[in-house]
Amino acid sequence: MLIIAICDDNAADRIKLYEAIENYLCQQGVNANIFAYDNPYKLNSVIESKTICFDIIFLDIIMDDMNGMTCARIIRKQDKLVNVIFLTSSTDYVYEGYEVNATGYLVKPIQIDQLGKVMERAIAQIENVDKASICITYRGVTKKIPTRDILYLESENNRVNIVLAKTAEKITVYAKLDEFEQTQQLNTFIRSHKSYLVNFLYIEKYENDKFVLTAGTAIPISRTNKDKVRESFYTLLNSQ
Repeated sequence: MLIIAICDDNAADRIKLYEAIENYLCQQGVNANIFAYDNPYKLNSVIESKTICFDIIFLDIIMDDMNGMTCARIIRKQDKLVNVIFLTSSTDYVYEGYEVNATGYLVKPIQIDQLGKVMERAIAQIENVDKASICITYRGVTKKIPTRDILYLESENNRVNIVLAKTAEKITVYAKLDEFEQTQQLNTFIRSHKSYLVNFLYIEKYENDKFVLTAGTAIPISRTNKDKVRESFYTLLNSQ
């Protein structure tokens, strides 16, 4: 099920978009919960509280309380995966959208065919992220862990601790960190240190000698890995 947010301070536009999205998803046979907000502060409050994890956010650029682009930058600090689709009456902000990895733009008044195209793109991106997972054997059971659920991996002797983002649970397996680093499914992970692989999606701050993750965890960056870490970080930043 998709979780979608609409943030627009114009009540008429907000209702029209809500109905258009609902009709489109009904035609496609896609289930969704749609939440509507009349200002960006309410939306940001929900995101920061982590009570709802949105898949798609429709965000008006021109609002009285806060510029939609500013709101998107705040959202990106909390969630690097959510699809942000801007609503605008002007294309002046298109280039700024690259900074926050916008999935697309919808020019008001919203055209149904354009809504369909941008929704199709967003759903495809969501499905691609959901497919990425690693397969491990834990306590005699083989299971898949979606890579988006992993905060970081930590090497400890001949074992690797897989730390989950939402629960901070540690799943320990007998393996080498090098084996995980070579896994294509972990293409959003950065080897910051001989003992750590960090999920870029949860990096809140990049400091000289450490990453600070959204959970507040500090992961060291070794001197020997510093140049490679910088290259990997900015490559991922530009690709998101």
